[in-house]
Amino acid sequence: MSKSSISLYFWLFTIIFFGAGAVDVTAQNGVRLAFYKALPKGSASVVDSQSGTRLYYNPEEAIITNKDIASATAGKDKNYGWPIVDLRLTPEGTKAFAKATEESIGKRILIMANKRLLSAPVVQDKIEGGKVQITGSLSEAETRALADMLSAAIKGNGEEGHFPMAYFASLDNAMLDKDLERLKVLVHPKASIGHSNGWVQNKNALIDDLKTGKVSYQSIDQISIEEIDIEQDFIRVRRKLKVEGQYEQHPFEVMLSVMEIWKKQPGGQLQLWSRQAVAIKD
Repeated sequence: MSKSSISLYFWLFTIIFFGAGAVDVTAQNGVRLAFYKALPKGSASVVDSQSGTRLYYNPEEAIITNKDIASATAGKDKNYGWPIVDLRLTPEGTKAFAKATEESIGKRILIMANKRLLSAPVVQDKIEGGKVQITGSLSEAETRALADMLSAAIKGNGEEGHFPMAYFASLDNAMLDKDLERLKVLVHPKASIGHSNGWVQNKNALIDDLKTGKVSYQSIDQISIEEIDIEQDFIRVRRKLKVEGQYEQHPFEVMLSVMEIWKKQPGGQLQLWSRQAVAIKD
């Protein structure tokens, strides 16, 4: 990876959270993740076990909680191999987090799972990308458990307008990570996927081309959701994405306007029915 790619990667994707000692998230029956500003004084406090510092916050003033998270996946940091949980925030969560980090440069943000401190990083800069990477002292098993419980909480929160967001982010993650098993679940058997260069795939072609490396993605950034409409068993969404990858070993970087139609299945799950992408200028 080039230096410019590394710089872009860290700017768009990561906040590396170091801090508190290991927390047994696997012992929880459910999980509520919440981020707070560290305050000089607050109505509640926790101790950062690494530094021994007592940190104060106000529980009623969470920056983001489960409802602001569109997806959570466990993995490893591409540069250092640390166990991580990748979060994608909803548009509302992205705005709230950007505002909070801008106001907290040089200060700590507390990351809490069921009121237990996971980490307390010092904010270095305003974070606008809507993507957050949690790591620190969690083991691989703990990151998987945390991601699974967050995913279950997201799916079960019953909030219309937020529930579809998890599917959009899950599709982007599956394409980015070449998660073929997840794509088999997310994409409808009769799906049509149109690309900005006129290339059209069906479900099998989408999966096969990712598997063989005909196409690969280095980054898929959701810039905004321009429109969303729910009618009976279909959800139509228009999103703006910035995508970087390779097609037949030729690199590309493009800004896209993507129209997707998702179809509700009998159990309430969504599957991608149709997708058409058009290249746009920044």
